[in-house]
Amino acid sequence: MNMLRMNVQPLFAAEHHPVAVTPTGERTTGALCDLLEQRREEIAALLIQHGSILFRDFLIEQPADFRACAQSSGARPFEYIGGNSPRTRVTDDVYTSTDFPGRDVIGLHNEMSYLPAWPRRIFFFCAKPAPSGGQTTLAHGADVRRALPPELLRRFKEKKVTYIRNYHARAGLGKSWQASYLTDDRAEVERVVTAQGSTYRWSTNGSLRVSTSCEALTRHPITGEEVWFNQAEIYHPSAVDVVVRARLEQMLGKGQLPYDCEYGDGEPIEEESLAEIRHALDRCKLLFDWRVGDILMIDNVLMMHGRERFGGERATFVYLSAT
Repeated sequence: MNMLRMNVQPLFAAEHHPVAVTPTGERTTGALCDLLEQRREEIAALLIQHGSILFRDFLIEQPADFRACAQSSGARPFEYIGGNSPRTRVTDDVYTSTDFPGRDVIGLHNEMSYLPAWPRRIFFFCAKPAPSGGQTTLAHGADVRRALPPELLRRFKEKKVTYIRNYHARAGLGKSWQASYLTDDRAEVERVVTAQGSTYRWSTNGSLRVSTSCEALTRHPITGEEVWFNQAEIYHPSAVDVVVRARLEQMLGKGQLPYDCEYGDGEPIEEESLAEIRHALDRCKLLFDWRVGDILMIDNVLMMHGRERFGGERATFVYLSAT
């Protein structure tokens, strides 16, 4: 099967934005697996050029078929240890994309950019689109960088970002440390946290505080292109509704919300700067409607992703790849 004879169409206007690949011949899982395996170089070049590729109109029905397609592209599983999003395993290496309820908007982000190591590619599969909403949002990290003021970029680049995760033993807020690190063994948590370049502190009541300092921008390992690459505006308490935030801070104390962040030097991040980042992300945001059987391949350095709120049932799955 010749990649150049496939239908490759832009999803959006800009040349470097995502493209859709559709079949001209067979539409089976095997046909897509053959394409992904035999034309890896062409697909890899498309991914670098466009940040993500939507494979559409192939007859992909089951999570196991989705896994076969991802692995045919050379994907190898990346363990989701220390990850934020609640997810449920549905088959080997395939999870629900997130278990956050449909009322929640998931902001644009690069997967696991709050840790020093992250998956190189992400694959999403839509088994059932939401009847309303539920679009996956996308934004190219270079577009976001260009949309931000130079002084803000300089400050974040110099200071970096420290992410703080508070795992409260009794409050029942957010993921537990047991669910996040996939163990009940404190010593194993300490080993993983240290290996991930983080620091930890246990409280007498069994709560855990983990802090991780990361770069705010990064360069693509192949192209060298510099991109915005952090989740400061998601982690910061200013992302929480003001009424909810006040109640949580009253209950837990300031600086004790499940997620928080500061500059790498320990100074607070200005809420005005975070508002500017959110505006830039909104200006760069792209979104499309899922169809049954869609597979979306994302370069996790170049392309940010998120999710709009939705009504009804929605079934999307994810495969995180180390390659």
